[in-house]
Amino acid sequence: MSMLSVNGLLITSILANATVTASSTYGPFISPYVVQSAVVAISVNSVSGTSPSLTVTFNAYDPYAYDDYVENTTTITAPPYPYYTASSAITAAGGYNMPISIVYNFYTIELTVSGTSPSFGGVFISVIERVS
Repeated sequence: MSMLSVNGLLITSILANATVTASSTYGPFISPYVVQSAVVAISVNSVSGTSPSLTVTFNAYDPYAYDDYVENTTTITAPPYPYYTASSAITAAGGYNMPISIVYNFYTIELTVSGTSPSFGGVFISVIERVS
């Protein structure tokens, strides 16, 4: 994961040119700002398998909840329940945008893969937050 700040946008790269074949969770991520709008940008270059589906889920947590879940200086765990969830099911190659318009600064990204021998190639996922 890497963060880049450009012209009032904070861009967090979750995946870059990855092959996704199994479900996984990324994060939790903590934005250095309290964010009020964002977009999850998803690009999938190839899809194979029988009835493949990739569901990308953005889970936001209370803007101040992360204070309660810091176990030590290197490990942060997410609360058991997000207060906001948005998801997008992907079954074909292409570009997808998932707009987020709630206040947050603590989130996870979940990938749920289903189908028979599903494979999603050249997957890029970034969270682009407006911070100015």
